[in-house]
Amino acid sequence: MSWLITLSKAQIMDLMEARMIKLELAVEKILERLFAVERDLAVIRSNYTAKDELAEVQRDVAVIRSNYVTKEDLAALEVRLLKWFIGTAVTLAGVAFAAGKWIH
Repeated sequence: MSWLITLSKAQIMDLMEARMIKLELAVEKILERLFAVERDLAVIRSNYTAKDELAEVQRDVAVIRSNYVTKEDLAALEVRLLKWFIGTAVTLAGVAFAAGKWIH
């Protein structure tokens, strides 16, 4: 800063004006970036989910999970299908033998 003493008042004013111009340009760039950040933040906020919407989704998921098939349900279904399959196979075999006996 000792070099500042050797400058004239006009030179000091020119330096100060140059510094002011640089600062104004920097402020403009900072404001542009700030506006861009605010715009991005607005987009992010618009994509947020409200708490009540989240609660509704959680209720829906709970309903879906309550309707899941359990291992016990599958085991019972397997037993019922197996009974029907065996019963149908025995019945068809009996019908086939009866038809064969009746036709012959």
